[in-house]
Amino acid sequence: MHPAADRILLFHRDYHGLTGGHLKVRHYYSHAEHSARFRPRIFFTPGSVRGPENPWHGIAPPPLTSWRPSEAAALFIAGLDWEAVPDPSPVPVINLIQGVRHADEGDPRRAFLARPAVRICVSDEVAAAIKSTEIVNGPVHVIPNGIDLGDLPSSALPRDTAVLVAGMKNPPFAKAVQDRLRLEGIHAECLVDPLSRGEFLERLSRSAVAVTLPLEREGFFLPALEAMAVGAVVVCPDCVGNRGFCRDRETAFRPRYTVDAVVAAAIAAATQAPSDTAAMRAAAIAESKKHGLEAERLAFLRILDAV
Repeated sequence: MHPAADRILLFHRDYHGLTGGHLKVRHYYSHAEHSARFRPRIFFTPGSVRGPENPWHGIAPPPLTSWRPSEAAALFIAGLDWEAVPDPSPVPVINLIQGVRHADEGDPRRAFLARPAVRICVSDEVAAAIKSTEIVNGPVHVIPNGIDLGDLPSSALPRDTAVLVAGMKNPPFAKAVQDRLRLEGIHAECLVDPLSRGEFLERLSRSAVAVTLPLEREGFFLPALEAMAVGAVVVCPDCVGNRGFCRDRETAFRPRYTVDAVVAAAIAAATQAPSDTAAMRAAAIAESKKHGLEAERLAFLRILDAV
């Protein structure tokens, strides 16, 4: 923590298990610890899960026991955290937006776009989606999602899984892909149950081909980028927010989001020439290195300096 940081940047979370969204908010909390102006504090809702599985477990100072936004210098919120923010907010709001669905008619988060805030979008696609509503109140910045490159297993682990189908977000689709690949004579393992982050990353690292299945519309999708970073050949169907880094046949295979298309891409990934595999892996690893947490942190700190 910077010794001169004397203003509270207050975070709010309703935590019931690790998701990519919670992990990214945790990253921004860590980024704020490097600010020369702000020091982060966090409040958890009474029903939140605590203990070692909570990524803020053991932080110092500990989480706040009451939510008092008027006593902070600024708020950092994401998703439905808005529901805990008085209207109007007594202090400036920084709003992390991680999904294109925030712009959808009927999505409960869309209405909050009209409230004043400095918004940080995790991809150009998310920024374009919310701007298209023409109700966004305040500046919109894009900071592409970063990953902790130092947290990843070695890419030199034996690749003893021919194809890994990581389908925790879409289990029926994942099982259908696995069944079809096996009918084609390709051994495929399938993940649909939650794993610890360490176990999941190791499974990616042991895979020659990683089929990572997002929701059909996402703002970014970190697992595809993590699979690239550990040297797997990635198949990730188009989910809008992955278009910037999953460049089809360059850094990954990016088929349409249908079983037929994903299976065809997985077969192509598993059977392509070794030279093509090597080129794709090199391009993917180079792309992942552009997404380290340091670049994300510096971009965020520049925004904090202007709040």
